[in-house]
Amino acid sequence: MQKKRIFLFALTLSLLGVSCSQKNGITGTFTGLTNDTLWIEVSVLNDEYQFIHEKKDTIIVRDGRIFYDPKTNNLTVLKIYPIENVYRSPNSNMISSFPGATMVLLYAPGDCIRLDANTEDKVIAFKATGNRYNEQLSAINSSTLAAFKQRNDASKVIDDNFFEGDKTIYREQRREAMQVINNSELNYICKNPDEPLSAYLVASWIYQFNDRTLQYADSLGGAAMDSKMGRILWKKIELIYASKVSEEESKKKANARKEMVGIPAPEFTLKDINGNDFSLSSLRGKYVVLDFWGSWCWGCLESFPNMKKYYATYPGEFEIVGIAFSDKPDAWRKVILEKHTLPWINVFDSDDLHDKYYVTGAPTYFLIDKEGIIVDTSDFDDVIKRLNELRGKSLL
Repeated sequence: MQKKRIFLFALTLSLLGVSCSQKNGITGTFTGLTNDTLWIEVSVLNDEYQFIHEKKDTIIVRDGRIFYDPKTNNLTVLKIYPIENVYRSPNSNMISSFPGATMVLLYAPGDCIRLDANTEDKVIAFKATGNRYNEQLSAINSSTLAAFKQRNDASKVIDDNFFEGDKTIYREQRREAMQVINNSELNYICKNPDEPLSAYLVASWIYQFNDRTLQYADSLGGAAMDSKMGRILWKKIELIYASKVSEEESKKKANARKEMVGIPAPEFTLKDINGNDFSLSSLRGKYVVLDFWGSWCWGCLESFPNMKKYYATYPGEFEIVGIAFSDKPDAWRKVILEKHTLPWINVFDSDDLHDKYYVTGAPTYFLIDKEGIIVDTSDFDDVIKRLNELRGKSLL
């Protein structure tokens, strides 16, 4: 009888072991969904300590419950978002998600992660256990929920009334919310300089934050920098220094572009969409907005509806010249004639005109007055604000 009990006990332990191994992955709940499908982007750490996008996958939520096994052999970043939170732009066909509408988890082979998530107004709240990284990410998520909602509510008012009314208060609400969101990670890093997750957070900042990446990397302790996450950060630092040369060149061109304000716009003659020669000087006596863009630039495509709306509102009072650069003629023609039917003058930069205007990215705008003098170079909102001021003065 004693031997039988020992055998049954050993069998029970064995079965428990099998059960545990079957639960490797993510198990839990996801509520508040109107669609049962979650999208997931899987990025796996390679031998050079960089996260490489490996695949896109889906999770089907059944009765509010989920299970997913990444089946990876190294540290993995899982970016999860409900399909209902995915935004496919009708202007550029780009797929994106609303701020706060995604959830990031870190998974190591063999992890058994327990997840409880909820989405409301396209903002995800979650709690994850199973490894220390996700517990800490859950805490950061909790500190930003109200800010994400405030940011999204304010943005909706601004976007829905793009050219109407004073939106100063909503822009301030959005700015305050973004400050809270940005500071959530910074606060964690400052309070936890020896945590490996701090190294991961610093390394995961996008390229605009290179200087800040270097600054906060210097503030981290040895325990963070000597960890696997620390090695990821060291690799990011190497890449930052390697890109410093091109960044310096871009800064020089940006400064040179600003110095063009107040001088005559460089003359050019390029072929338009119909194959005819177009010269900038032919528009002397009109206000002109130059738009350097490309069919490869989703931000450019996203801007076209508002540009077309403004252009139609004030016909004949100014002209837009779209200048496509670093582009392919067929793709350029398709955007203008089929996808967006752009009603203004469109030319193709076959003569490196963008270099003469010190353009390094798209979209880049220039405002030229009736005498052919550059009076502003900024984003579209600021250029239009300046144009409105000039038009107002000209009507006095």
